[in-house]
Amino acid sequence: MSKIKNNSCVVTFLYPKSEKFIKKFVSCLEKQTYKKFDVLFFCDNFDLSNLNFKINLKYKCYNVSGTIPQIRQKSIKKLKLLHYKKIFFCDADDLFKSNRIKILNDLLKKNKVVFNDIDCVNKKKLTKKNFFSNFFNNNQKINYKHLYHQNFLGFSNTALKTEILKKIKFPNLSKKVTIYDWYFWSIILKKNKACFTNKTKTYYKTLSSSYTCLPVKLTKKYLTNSIFVKYNFYRAMRKEGKTYKKMYLNCSILYTNKIILLKLIKTLILKKKNKYFSWWGGIEL
Repeated sequence: MSKIKNNSCVVTFLYPKSEKFIKKFVSCLEKQTYKKFDVLFFCDNFDLSNLNFKINLKYKCYNVSGTIPQIRQKSIKKLKLLHYKKIFFCDADDLFKSNRIKILNDLLKKNKVVFNDIDCVNKKKLTKKNFFSNFFNNNQKINYKHLYHQNFLGFSNTALKTEILKKIKFPNLSKKVTIYDWYFWSIILKKNKACFTNKTKTYYKTLSSSYTCLPVKLTKKYLTNSIFVKYNFYRAMRKEGKTYKKMYLNCSILYTNKIILLKLIKTLILKKKNKYFSWWGGIEL
C-alpha cells in the first residue's frame, strides 16, 4: 500500500464480484492523463492483497460492511474527515476515458459539483453513445429540480469539492432507501449546482435485465419497481420542501393502489415508448 500524499482522490467500492473487473479498472486509472490523485478503495469483503497484479497507484483500503446504501453513507462520513480537496467517484465495474480526471479536475476550479456524459455498454456492445447529451448541453448547470423525476448523477460519473460535504449533515436513512446516489446528489444540489460536461465520458456497463439499465426501456416490471424506488426516495426527501412532499403523497397513491398504478403503466408504455429516460425515469408525479 502506497503512501497517501495528494490533495485529490478517486473513490470506488469493491465487493467480491469486483474481482473480475478490478484489473481493467486499475489499468484505466493508471492511464489517466492527470496523475495527481490517490485512490481510496472502500472494500466490502474484498481483499486487495489477494490480487495477482501490481497496482501502480497511491492507494488506501477501508473495510466497510452493510447494504449498498449503508456502505455509501459510511464512506461519505469517512471522506468528510480526510484532507482531500477534490473527490472523483468511479464504479469499479465501469471504465472511462483517459482524460476524465483531467477534465473534471479543471471544471472543479470553477464549480463545486461536476458530472460527465456516459456511453451505455451492454455485454461489450455500445448501445447508446453520449446518452446524457440527450438531456443537457455542455457546461449546462443544473440543480436539484432536474432530479425531481429521474436521476443523472451516480457514483460513476461525478466529482465534487470536499468542502461542500462538510457543510451538509446527512441523516441516517431507512433501510428501504435502496438508491443512495439519487438521494445523496439531490441533497447536495439543494444548495449547489452541478456542471455537465460532454468532453469526457464514463463507459457505463449494464445488463438489459437490470433495473439500472440505460437507456431505460418502459416495461410493466420496470415501472412497478420504479414506483417502489420513488416511494422510498420521496419519503426520505419529503421534508426538503413542498414539492417533494406533494410527489410523496402522489406516489403513495400509486404505491398502495395497484389498479390505478397498472392503468397508468399501460398508458405510459403506449405514449412514451420512444422517449429517453434516465435512472428511475418514466413516471412524473
